[in-house]
Amino acid sequence: MIRTEAIVLAIGKMNGCFDDPESRSFKLCNPLMLKTYRPEKKCDSEHYRIFSSVMGGFKAGVADLQAKCSGKNNRLSAENTLKDLLSVYGFNHEATTRKIILFLRRALTDESVATNTPIGWFLETVIVPAEESVNAG
Repeated sequence: MIRTEAIVLAIGKMNGCFDDPESRSFKLCNPLMLKTYRPEKKCDSEHYRIFSSVMGGFKAGVADLQAKCSGKNNRLSAENTLKDLLSVYGFNHEATTRKIILFLRRALTDESVATNTPIGWFLETVIVPAEESVNAG
């Protein structure tokens, strides 16, 4: 599992993108609920981007995260924390943040993931190996 992809999965899960057909995130195929103000991008009346596929929304989410985690975004730098990043995506409630942290710990098999983890850490190209039992039938 690539770390930035794990964040997209965690936030997408909280937004209901993958398992709640009634959620706005699911309907827009937009796991991170990305917004745009560029006229060439398809969006709804509140500027949430509309993707034609979940994969398209997923890839855009990864690109958005990479920009934020690397400091190529005017709101965050690599030294900001995971808590800061989640706040940008609208997750300010402690219980929700905790669920995302627990998801990331399991997905990345790394108990050190915490609200104070610098977001630059998520850019490191460490691929978490899948367990052998995943392929067992």
